[in-house]
Amino acid sequence: MKRKTKRLLAKLLALVMVLSLCEITLGQSTPAKAAVSLQNPTTDGNGVTTWDCIYFGNYWQNDTNGDGKADQNDQKEPIKWRVLSVNGNDAFLLADKNLDDKLYNKEHTSVTWATCTLRTWLNDAFLNTAFTSAEQVAIKNTTVVNDDNPYYDTEGGENTTDKVYLLSIAEASNTAYGFNGEFRTESETREAKNTAYAKECGAWTSTSTEYEGNGCWWLRSPGDYSDLASSVSDNGYGYGLDDVYKDIIAVRPALHLNLSSSTLWSYAGKVTAKGGGGSSQPTSTPYVSAEDKKYITNIEKSLPNFSNLGSAELKGPEISIGNNTFNIFKQKMSMDLSRKQK
Repeated sequence: MKRKTKRLLAKLLALVMVLSLCEITLGQSTPAKAAVSLQNPTTDGNGVTTWDCIYFGNYWQNDTNGDGKADQNDQKEPIKWRVLSVNGNDAFLLADKNLDDKLYNKEHTSVTWATCTLRTWLNDAFLNTAFTSAEQVAIKNTTVVNDDNPYYDTEGGENTTDKVYLLSIAEASNTAYGFNGEFRTESETREAKNTAYAKECGAWTSTSTEYEGNGCWWLRSPGDYSDLASSVSDNGYGYGLDDVYKDIIAVRPALHLNLSSSTLWSYAGKVTAKGGGGSSQPTSTPYVSAEDKKYITNIEKSLPNFSNLGSAELKGPEISIGNNTFNIFKQKMSMDLSRKQK
């Protein structure tokens, strides 16, 4: 009996020693330690870009409880990120999908990235919702350079220090990050699909055959004027015409991760997109001075609203023959001059 007791105690002691060497986490999944070496994006001779991806953090994305809608009652799921660049233990990441729908700024006024409410939300509510305290430590504080708009010279504002932020025009057209080098052109390299949660929150989502499921996503760069912000459309075209108070543009976060915290992230395979390459230089446009921009703005404000004109009739010069008058040309048409979001 004593021998059996001793054997049992020996087995229990051995089990305790084994468990003490293991890391056990209850109640949540922990990413497996990465066994791959992450690579920078590559673009082949056909313009196809390939990005490595990782999982890091968790956020609401899909209808996991089967109630017919994706909301905060659902389970958070791992966030998939594209690796835009890797340098030693530093990885520059961009969310693979648009994760939420937020205003660039809660007021319709002139703002910059430094002063907008979206920056506050990303570095507070989103940061604390999507990442554990350990994951937040692994996210680097980044000095974010806020350049002026390269097309209209709209002021970019002060540089900031952020953990989570948005891409700029220059970054979203940087070929080293895998994007097409021309910002104002359609490119699959900039296309992004909305999660079901982002769509449920109000993010506009394309229903076209070619771009189905794609959304538009904010950049941090100012738009053509100080009360506008830049964005990327569903077809990957870069715009600078979205009102900062527009409520249908999605959020696609970016951040720098310390890869040495390897137990906090896991490899997520690769994604590809066509349309890479280009010059990484903005298309040249005529310089417009600040005084001229004010003059143009005043003219625009004085014009009537021409959107949704309905039907109209275009007539040319008239000629008279006898008692009859004729239009040289006459054309009926329907017009809608409002700018529609793709």
